[in-house]
Amino acid sequence: SDVTQSGYLTKLSLFEQFAADLHFPLDSGENIDMAMVNYLDQIFLDGADMDDATRLYTAWCWRNPSFGRNGHIRLSRVSRALQGWKKLSPTTTRAPIPWIFAALIASQMVLDGVLVGVVALITMFLCYLRPGEAMRL
Repeated sequence: SDVTQSGYLTKLSLFEQFAADLHFPLDSGENIDMAMVNYLDQIFLDGADMDDATRLYTAWCWRNPSFGRNGHIRLSRVSRALQGWKKLSPTTTRAPIPWIFAALIASQMVLDGVLVGVVALITMFLCYLRPGEAMRL
C-alpha cells in the first residue's frame, strides 16, 4: 500500500543519511551489513522499538530483492542483531480497548440477544484473554 511504501522510504532515507554522515559505503553486501548493524545499534541506544529495526530490514529487502529470504545476499550481522534485540527488548503488546468501549459493545450484544457473547467478551476483557483462549474455557 501507499502508506507502507511511504514508511519504508522514510526508514530507508534515515538509514542512508546515517550511512552518509558516517561515511559508510553502501556498495557491497558486507558494507551494507556493517552499516545497518551500526545504525541498529544507534537506534537501539536511542530507545527505538524493535518494530523500527525490523521495518528497516524489510524495507531494504523490499527495495533490494537480492537481499532477504529469497535473495542471494545475506545480512548475517543484521539478522544476529535483530535476534539479540528481541532477547533484550521483547516486543510490546497493544493496550486493550478502554472499558467504556467494551461495555458499549457488550450492551449492543445484550440488545441483539447474544448473551453468551456478552459473557465471553467481559471474561476476555477482565482476564486479558485472546478470543481463542476464551473459546477453550
